[in-house]
Amino acid sequence: MTGVVTSIEDVIDLQPHRIGAHTIFDNGGLSPYWAMVSQYEPDLDEREETFTFDDIEYEIVRSSHWQGKIEAPPSATFDGAMNEYKLGVYAADDPHNELGADFTFRPGFPKACHVETGDLIGGMPTECPESVRVQIESTNLSQFEVLGLLQSLASYLSIDAGYFVEAHEWSRIYALELYGRIERDTATGKVAGKGGVLEHLSQFSNGRGRGEHHWDHEAIKGHYEAVALSPDNWKRLLPDQTLAKRLKCYQPKWVRSETSSDDPLFHHKIECQYWADYYPDGESPIQWTGYDTAVAEFRETVVNALHWAGVDFAPDSDVWIEDPYFEPGQADDAVGVRPNPMPDLEQQTRADAADQLAGPGTSEGAWDVLVAMTDGGGRHYQEVADEAGKSASTVYRAAERFADIIEVDNGMVRFRDGVVRDQIEEIAERWQSTKETTMDSLKRVADRASPFSRRDDGEPSALERWANRHGIVVHSTKDPLEMELKRPVGLQEMLKILRSGLDAAEASPLPSERFENALIDWTGLDGQVRKGRRVVNNGRFLGKHEVHRSIW
Repeated sequence: MTGVVTSIEDVIDLQPHRIGAHTIFDNGGLSPYWAMVSQYEPDLDEREETFTFDDIEYEIVRSSHWQGKIEAPPSATFDGAMNEYKLGVYAADDPHNELGADFTFRPGFPKACHVETGDLIGGMPTECPESVRVQIESTNLSQFEVLGLLQSLASYLSIDAGYFVEAHEWSRIYALELYGRIERDTATGKVAGKGGVLEHLSQFSNGRGRGEHHWDHEAIKGHYEAVALSPDNWKRLLPDQTLAKRLKCYQPKWVRSETSSDDPLFHHKIECQYWADYYPDGESPIQWTGYDTAVAEFRETVVNALHWAGVDFAPDSDVWIEDPYFEPGQADDAVGVRPNPMPDLEQQTRADAADQLAGPGTSEGAWDVLVAMTDGGGRHYQEVADEAGKSASTVYRAAERFADIIEVDNGMVRFRDGVVRDQIEEIAERWQSTKETTMDSLKRVADRASPFSRRDDGEPSALERWANRHGIVVHSTKDPLEMELKRPVGLQEMLKILRSGLDAAEASPLPSERFENALIDWTGLDGQVRKGRRVVNNGRFLGKHEVHRSIW
């Protein structure tokens, strides 16, 4: 299904954006920690001094220390807690402090105990060797550069740099991000937004494991869109993948204007992130020594996604935009590029779903449960039962009957794929369009003057299907249109419904302006009724935009 793999050498090299790691350096036992204790001064960030690494001048821009929770070992000359030290080291000529790292130095030794409770310290191995533990948070540096910067910092502080050459095997990476900057028109036309590759990938984000799809296209198309998939879901697309990752395409929080196209930030980042949210707390499958393997997997993810989007991923392509930290260049290793597997996967999944529906075990009750489940992602079984007008046991029987396309987890019922949900929704819409058992359906099909059903062949328009799908009642087809959503939803879900409604209006004879000026009543999850809200107000859905929080 994934087709022939083509090994291509002429592919873009991605820039490390962030590395977060817990490292252990045991060459010298506790000596490097005691060296930091003796050399540290609170005013290190106030000194007008720099040191050189890789032909770049670096300075300590912040320094702090605090009393930790680890009780001093018997070998110490004092009792009580041991201090921890944090130094922020960044390029001296970078006003934004986006080239460098924060290093936090902590002691490590076996069976370390909490100074107050006497319990073993959590978050470090019980048999941790005598060592200095260094937490790393770097920006725009590779792993090799991070180690070099740490060694150069040690030398600057008159500490033996040899302590920091080789990290212990228990060292782990808990955050990893790589990016390239891509030309805006390409990003918004092929990667993000309606019809982009991220939207297609999102079909695999709501079933079979874990996944998420987030977007914000209000300030600009592709302002932010991201798809996170669990390892099993990535493996369906790229068989050699092993990590949970989030692929995203985004602009800065404050979008650059159309007049500033010379500014690199006018254009988008395409970024791949290790997604630790899909692993148990404290668990990281990326070893410090596995950095190169993880980077290669990230590169494979980005290059194949661009290939499926029809974007040239060669380093000399015009789509790449240089910025102060990203310079387009060729990767050191070839990448295996595969044909887009999503159409075949979608076709097979749809066929499997249709085959199950056609089986003799599909009762009317089971069908009603499936239709009720098309109104969103995972939902509690009782909510599905209430919407379908069936008992909870009917929901569970339907889940058992359709085990290949429905999963139940902790009372939450969901389709295994967005593809399955769309297939059921499509069948349900066709079925609903011919089912004329209610006066409301009869009226809309018969009323040829209604902007919600104006098609020559008598079939419901896209807007009519949208209203049926979401349970929206149209009270008036005069200007302004008056509508009501019959079920409570949160603001983000309401915005999603209205966006899809505008898409439906654009595919219907109804002028988009009439839909934008329509009034809608709806009830929030707090039970408060919102009456007569204009669909688009001052260029924004419901007048809502940037709800006082950053989404990345």
